[in-house]
Amino acid sequence: MTVWHTVHCADPAVTEWMLTGTHNGPLMLPGGGVLDGTGRPVAVRGTSTCSVGNDKIITHRIYYDQLELYSQLGGELVFDDRSSPAGEGRPAPGD
Repeated sequence: MTVWHTVHCADPAVTEWMLTGTHNGPLMLPGGGVLDGTGRPVAVRGTSTCSVGNDKIITHRIYYDQLELYSQLGGELVFDDRSSPAGEGRPAPGD
């Protein structure tokens, strides 16, 4: 993990970072499925916030671009006809 920037406020502290590595799996997918290791390299940007009280961590939240990660692992963003009324905005088959 490479830390780009950290801001220490009274509360919370915020850190921006880049996580790099190799996907050796497994990875839980949003629908509950599991993606086994692909061996692909990944580089994901993210940020973390941390709130502290009485010298203890109260909350620690991590935010990252899941689509960026999934696309690097070979995933695709797929819309089905149910995602928009009557498939609006999508080319007709054969177009």
